[in-house]
Amino acid sequence: MTDFDLLIFDMDGVLVDTTECHRRAYDDTWMLAGIVGPAYEEIAGRKTTEVVAEVTAPLKPTAEQLAEWVKFKQERARLYLTTEKIAFHDSAECIGRLTAAKSRLALGTGASRETTAMVLGRFGWGESFSIIVTGEDVTAGKPAPEIYLAAMERAGVAPNRTLIVEDSHAGLAAAAASRAYTASVRSGVRTEHEQFIGSFPDVRTLLAKLNYAQ
Repeated sequence: MTDFDLLIFDMDGVLVDTTECHRRAYDDTWMLAGIVGPAYEEIAGRKTTEVVAEVTAPLKPTAEQLAEWVKFKQERARLYLTTEKIAFHDSAECIGRLTAAKSRLALGTGASRETTAMVLGRFGWGESFSIIVTGEDVTAGKPAPEIYLAAMERAGVAPNRTLIVEDSHAGLAAAAASRAYTASVRSGVRTEHEQFIGSFPDVRTLLAKLNYAQ
């Protein structure tokens, strides 16, 4: 179980702490649309396009309005992501150790391509991930498993040789549905999935438990 061929990381909540950035961006969007939106914890980890369409459905918006609100939310989130301290304390260290150990890493995130590229570029992590699947690369976002299935297919690695590291309920549901091994970090979120290996306070603790990159 400690010898995986592929490690897939979610980005938001696992490598970077973007909760407040996205919470503020959604709050700004709901204000723009003139509605009261859900608590961020209820929509964390999901594709922006799906969340905005679902929450604003009672307004019966046009396709143009939906596109405007999605663009507004993403631009606001990127603004906050470039100005706030968002990297978790152990992310750079763990990515560096795994890269040095030549572990094969992939990223599976519900964020847009532009936001993903911006975050990875900000911290110089882009070259560490040989495979990157974003919310724009799939039809159905988390909790559907499409993001993770796509990452494994691109890598040519079977689910039973893959570990997915998540933090949210939607993300863990997606990981479990992909039939890969799963773990949660930072959130305490758990699942009854038979290949769930545990909940850990951070990525460093998870890697130590699995004897990775010691």
